[in-house]
Order: sequence, then C-alpha cells, then structure tokens
Amino acid sequence: MAAPSGGVNCEEFAEFQLKWMQSELNVEEVVNDRSWKVFNERCRIHFKPPKNE
Repeated sequence: MAAPSGGVNCEEFAEFQLKWMQSELNVEEVVNDRSWKVFNERCRIHFKPPKNE
C-alpha cells in the first residue's frame, strides 16, 4: 500500500498509517487462524511436545 501523494497534512497521514496498520493486522490474524487450522487438522496427531527437564 503506497502512501498518499501530494500535499498531505499530519492528520491525513496518521489516518492513512492507522488504516494501513489495521489492514496488516487483519492479514496477520487470517494467516494465524489458517495456520492453526491446518496444524490441528494435519499435524496434531504427530506432534509430541518436548519433555521439560
């Protein structure tokens, strides 16, 4: 996502940054959710947690 072009004041730029960061966070949440789903469906039965010493 590119920064807005032209003369941009601080408030507009802050709003742009906030929207961009929220968008990035939404992507991270989707990736995390899908990763856990795949792990639980395909790998959970094979996973053996390490033993604590």
